[in-house]
Amino acid sequence: MENIGIETTQNVDINYRIASLGDRIIAQILDTLIIAGYLIATILLWIYLNNNFNNSPFYYPTAIIIILYLPVFLYDFLCEVFLNGQSIGKKMMKTKVVKIDGTQPGIGSYFLRWILKPIDVFLTYGSVGLITMLINGKGQRLGDLAANTTVIKIKAQVKLEDILVPETKETYNVVYPQASVLSDSDIQIIKEVLNHRVETNTFVYQNLIDKTKERIAMKMGVEPDSNGIRFLNTVIRDYTHLNSN
Repeated sequence: MENIGIETTQNVDINYRIASLGDRIIAQILDTLIIAGYLIATILLWIYLNNNFNNSPFYYPTAIIIILYLPVFLYDFLCEVFLNGQSIGKKMMKTKVVKIDGTQPGIGSYFLRWILKPIDVFLTYGSVGLITMLINGKGQRLGDLAANTTVIKIKAQVKLEDILVPETKETYNVVYPQASVLSDSDIQIIKEVLNHRVETNTFVYQNLIDKTKERIAMKMGVEPDSNGIRFLNTVIRDYTHLNSN
């Protein structure tokens, strides 16, 4: 599986695995099954409404059809907007839509992917999307090229307690009060970097740690610990403690 380097807002390049073609096809099949289940449910509901409310003055069949089938039409767009770049199928396959430049995809990016999906997948039986993905080498179909996005394979979310030894408020002493200037996104990047050990060799991982340490220390205006992993773990502890009070 190919990798793609995405630069974070801290100018740290993190390599992610591009979602394989198989992952994307299975995610699409799962989404299709979900949509099919929804359609069956709406057909049964439609039959029930026709049988019981057909003579009601408040029964507007056209409006009901639009309301019932609009979620099907907008399924991919709505899912990616409200599920942070994932449909239900993508969640099950642990894949996600991300911007190649490291910024957060917005509604415009998701809209471009959605509006071009019929050309990529449905109208051409997937041939346009497949050929585009094979040519550009970054896992991008036509909609991704337009939106500057791709689909990556994500790891299971790592909880803070999985990385750090818990400290009580009463016993913990803050080492770097300057950690208060950091943002939640800074801390998330640090956790991503620390958890990247399983996906990179030792040399690459150490370079990633050192670069992150330098950027975070510069933002905090402190002299970092020589041990990058220890420094970054301490920063997370301090930030968590300072923001829990």
